[in-house]
Amino acid sequence: MKCKPSRSDILIIGGGISGISASLSAAREGSTVCLVESNNELGGSIGENSQMPLDYASSCNDPFFRESGIFEEITTNLRLGNKEGTFTGQARALLNLVKTEPNITTMLGYQCLEVTPNSSEDRIDSCTIIDHLNSCKFLHRAEYFVDCSNGGEFSKLANVPGESGNPANTEPRKTVQNLFKSEVLIEIARSQNNLPFQCPDWINIRWENNLHLSRLSLMKSLEQQLCGFHRLEWISEDSNSPTPHELCWATWDFIKNRSNFKEVSQRLFIKRIITLHPNQSLFRGIGDYILKEEDLVQGNSFEDSVAVSRAPIRAINPCSTSSSKQIVLPDSFEIPLRSLYSPKIKNLLWAGSHASCEAVVSASLAHPPTLSLIGSAAGHCAARCIIDKRLPRTLSKSGHIEKLRRELEKKNHRTGKLLPHDENNLTTTARVYASTIWQDKNLLELMREPGMETDACLVQFPVTSARIDTIKLLIDCHANQRVDARLLEGSAQNPHIQGSCLGTDSFDSGKPGEQWVIFHFNKVIKKNGWYFLELRSNQNFKIIEGVHAPVGHLVQYPRKKCGISIDNPYSEYSVATAFTPHPHRCAIIEIEPSQKSYDASEMIAENSRPTNLPGLWISQPSQFSYPEFVEFHWSNPITISRIDIFFDPSFGYCTPPKPSFSGDEYAISLVKNYRIYFTNKDGKAKLVDEIKENTSAHQVHLFDACTIKSMEIEILSTHGLDRAQVFRVAAYE
Repeated sequence: MKCKPSRSDILIIGGGISGISASLSAAREGSTVCLVESNNELGGSIGENSQMPLDYASSCNDPFFRESGIFEEITTNLRLGNKEGTFTGQARALLNLVKTEPNITTMLGYQCLEVTPNSSEDRIDSCTIIDHLNSCKFLHRAEYFVDCSNGGEFSKLANVPGESGNPANTEPRKTVQNLFKSEVLIEIARSQNNLPFQCPDWINIRWENNLHLSRLSLMKSLEQQLCGFHRLEWISEDSNSPTPHELCWATWDFIKNRSNFKEVSQRLFIKRIITLHPNQSLFRGIGDYILKEEDLVQGNSFEDSVAVSRAPIRAINPCSTSSSKQIVLPDSFEIPLRSLYSPKIKNLLWAGSHASCEAVVSASLAHPPTLSLIGSAAGHCAARCIIDKRLPRTLSKSGHIEKLRRELEKKNHRTGKLLPHDENNLTTTARVYASTIWQDKNLLELMREPGMETDACLVQFPVTSARIDTIKLLIDCHANQRVDARLLEGSAQNPHIQGSCLGTDSFDSGKPGEQWVIFHFNKVIKKNGWYFLELRSNQNFKIIEGVHAPVGHLVQYPRKKCGISIDNPYSEYSVATAFTPHPHRCAIIEIEPSQKSYDASEMIAENSRPTNLPGLWISQPSQFSYPEFVEFHWSNPITISRIDIFFDPSFGYCTPPKPSFSGDEYAISLVKNYRIYFTNKDGKAKLVDEIKENTSAHQVHLFDACTIKSMEIEILSTHGLDRAQVFRVAAYE
C-alpha cells in the first residue's frame, strides 16, 4: 500500500468530545487542523458504539453548573441538528459543527499505526495513519499533536513517559485489588411470540458471580426500560475475563431464566451485540504536574489553570456504569496547563483522562463536559504555540500564562474558579443605566405551578440587604400542620452549600390548602450572597413555584426524591433534574427588607456567570413592545474597537445523558434581536450594529476604532423569556 504525504499545523487524534473541542479551538486561531478518528463517525465514548452518558445529573453543588464556551456550542448544535434524538443524528450534528470550520480536515475511519520521533527524540516528526477498509495510507506531519485518543493510545505509540494502573497504596490498612473488566453493549428488542432461551454449553460463567455493583447497575438499567441498549460489565480478579459474547449470553440466561424479569422478558430477544474495549491499563502521561486527588477535594487553585471541572470523584472502582460510587466534590476544581503536555515530547499535548494525573482523578477527567474544556484549552494552546513560537511549558509560566488565560476567557471559556482581572475592560469606568430593573415584587407575577410533594425542601435566594426581618412564601399544606424553618447562610468554602444557621422559626398552618406562610428572623446579615430557608414538617406539603425564575431564586428537594444516586456528603438537597433549556423554578417569596440583586451595574463586574450572587442585570417583565435597553456613559471620550456581550444561556438545566430532543432549540433566556448605538463626542448617536436571530450566549462585535462618549444596547426580543437578562458587557480599545 503506497503511503501518501499529508500535512497540517496540528494533528488531533480522537474524534470524541475532547477532539472536537480541540479542533474547533485551534482552527479558530487560524491553525490548519487534521482530526483523525478510528470510527466512521464522531462522538467517541458518547457515540452509538459506546453510549457513555454525555453528562450526569446533579454532579456538583453549584446549581448554575453549565459550562460555557465550546461545550455550550456543542450541546446547542445537538438540539438543533438532532431533532430525531438518535445516535445517528448526534453523529451527523457533531460532523456538521466540525464542517463549519474550513480549517479542519476530518479523516474518519483512520487509525494511527506508527509514530516517528525526530533525531533528538524530543519531538514527534510524523505519524502513519491508515484506513484499512479503503486501502489508504498517509504519512502525516504536523507542528503539534494533541492526543485525544481513548486511553492515550497515541502517546503510548510515541513511547511517552507515563504510568499505568492505580497509584501505589499509601494507606497500610487498605488493599487495592487488581480487577479485570469485560464490557459489551446489547440491544434488546421485542417479538410477537414467546422466545425461550437455553444457555449454550460453552458458556462457563454465571451472571450471579459478577461484582455486585455491576449486577445492580444492570437491574437499574432494566427497570428504566427493558427494550433498548444496556451496558454490561464483568468485573473480577481473574485476568481470564469472558469474551463479549460469553458475557452477553450469560447475562441473557440470567434475565430470561432466573431473574425477576423472567416473566416480562418472555418475548424479548437480543437484537445486537456491540463489543466494547475497556482500557485496562489506565495509562496516564507524566507532565510537569500530576493532578492529585487532594487537589480536587481541597479545591486547590493554580496560576496556570486553563479549565474548571464540576465532575464528581469516583472511588477507585472499575465499574464505570454505576453512579453509586461517584461522590460529589465540595466545589469545582481547576486543571493546570502543566498537566496537559509532555515535558519530554515537546510538541505533544493531552486532552483526556490520560493527562498527567492520579488514577482516581483520571476517572473524573473522563466526564464529557470536562473533556470539552480540556480539549478547548489544549487546542488553543497548540495554536498559540505555533503563533508565538513558544513551547507549552513556556506558555504555562508567569509572564505568558496570563495572556493565554485572558484569551480563553474572551472566548467564554472558563479557566479558573475566579475570573482573571481584566484591566483592559473600559466599561468598568462607565456609569451604567437601564430602562427597567427587576424588583422583588415581580416574583408575584410569575406563572405558578405546584412543586414536588415533600416533607422537606431548601429555598435558595440572593441577599444584598444588611438584615433579614421576615420571609413570606406561598405553600400548599395538606392538613393543619406545623412547618419548621431554619435560615442558613452560604458556607465560606462554597456559597452554594448551606453553612451556619442564623435563626429558626415555625408556623402552624391552622388549615389545609394554599396559603402564605410568614417566618420572623430579625437577623443582621454580615455578607451579601446566597441564603437558604430550610423547611421541614411532619406531614407533606408543596411549595407553590414560580415558573422561569430570575437567576438565583430556586428550590431544592431531597436528593432521593429527585431520583439522584450520586452521593453528596455536603448536601442532602438538589434541584430537580430538568433537561429543557429553561430557567429554574423558584418559591413565590417576599423578603423584608427587599433585595436589590439585578442592578445594571452588575454588567461591569468581572463575572459572566453566577458566583456568590446572581451577577447580572434583569429587566422587569416585558412583551418588548418597546425595547429594553442599557446605557454606558463615560466622563471623558474613549476609543473603542471591540465589544463583548455575555447573555444568559440558563446555567441550571441538565444536558440529557443520551440523544434526545426537548422541543426547544435555544435557551429561552437568550437575547434574540438587539442593536448597538454609539454616541460620539459631539452628542450624535449612530446605529453601529444590529443582530437578528442571535443564538450565542457570547457575542463579539468588532469595529474600526472610534471615539465615543456613550454606548447603548437596545434589546428587542428574546427566545421566549418575557424579560431581558445580560451578565456582562466589556469594551476594549
